[in-house]
Amino acid sequence: MRTRPEPEATLARRTVSEAWVRVVTPLAALSIAPAQEPEAAPPLTAPTVQLGDGLRIRSADGAFELVLEGLFQVTAVALESPREPAADFGLKRARPELSGRLPGGLRFKFEPKFTEDDVELEEAWVGADVLGGEARVMVGRMKAPFGLEEVRSRRWIDFPRFSMLNQFSPAEDHGLFLWGATGDDREWEWNAAVYNGTGGDDTNRGKDVAARLMWHPFAGTNSVWQSLQVGVAGTFGDQDEDVEGDTIDDAAGLGVLEFASGARLEGARRRLGLEAAWFHGPNFVQAEALALDQEMAGRGGDRDIGVRGFYLTLARVLTGEAKTFKGVHPDAPFDFERGTGRGAWVAALRYSQLQLDDELAPLMELGTFTDGIRGLELGLDWIPNRNTIVRLALVRSDYDDEVLVGSDSVDGSNALLLELQLHF
Repeated sequence: MRTRPEPEATLARRTVSEAWVRVVTPLAALSIAPAQEPEAAPPLTAPTVQLGDGLRIRSADGAFELVLEGLFQVTAVALESPREPAADFGLKRARPELSGRLPGGLRFKFEPKFTEDDVELEEAWVGADVLGGEARVMVGRMKAPFGLEEVRSRRWIDFPRFSMLNQFSPAEDHGLFLWGATGDDREWEWNAAVYNGTGGDDTNRGKDVAARLMWHPFAGTNSVWQSLQVGVAGTFGDQDEDVEGDTIDDAAGLGVLEFASGARLEGARRRLGLEAAWFHGPNFVQAEALALDQEMAGRGGDRDIGVRGFYLTLARVLTGEAKTFKGVHPDAPFDFERGTGRGAWVAALRYSQLQLDDELAPLMELGTFTDGIRGLELGLDWIPNRNTIVRLALVRSDYDDEVLVGSDSVDGSNALLLELQLHF
């Protein structure tokens, strides 16, 4: 039986009704279903700020770090006549220090040095940690890897001055530098470098190469010898430089031998250094030996000259605190504002000796050559707190031969040195 077709109006109404159901039903379901909570944003973590040994700002993940430090040293000296000036005050160093770490093992350091009449860039380099952090490569200006005194921080030395040997060690220079260590306890530590050899901008095409190797035989043990380290270092290069007017100094930093007109470094230069150090509790020992051979030119033609020397430093913290390469932290810090606490006291003794080749004599101003200098230094340091050191040293230097100082002949010198240091 045939059905009767629906009227067009009825069909239209049903079509619209079905469409409305299809639209409204999902909306109704949304209105009935419970609303979902939006995903919470990850919590924001602030960088950490640490005060103490410098101002350190570190990102929460440790990838970024910025360190601001400073070192200020003011000196006073009283000298035995006929040295002039007989007494003097001076600003030895005012140095802001900026360093940091960036993601991917990148590092940098920037250290300008201000004195009363000069500005010098002591260190400025960029580098990167490599080999899983067991090595580092750096390029720019930094300390050459030679001489334990030189590579140690100036903040923690026991005397106002380095030993006589230091004047023959390379200091900061421009070049490529490598550092590395083996094992968690760093039983072996090594350095290598290629640098200008002039201490600054290169004056010739020659370059110096340096290497240093240190062994910590008892690293990682509880032995009394745990901190013992011994090392060897060497440099080799070819330099051509005028040294007229330069001096070789005694233990107090006073010029004794003076290079004459026409004296030059002209040819190969070789250095060999041996070093050792040990500290335990309040006791501290450090020693170095140096051999330098240098081809030179001047009055009388070309010469091969040699310098040999060594020093030995003994120190003890009189107030009993431990002494390390990172200094002494007083158990009872002195508060300058309130006048409380005693700080820490350190007594130190250093003996040093230089032996100079007779081949140097024709290169020196007449009357200024001696073939040996010996130094004996007695030091007493007061360390009020972690940020201040007062160093006092009595220094006696003896010369194997009398030398001219002005119009007088002397066979030695006496000096009293005082240094005030503030660091953070």
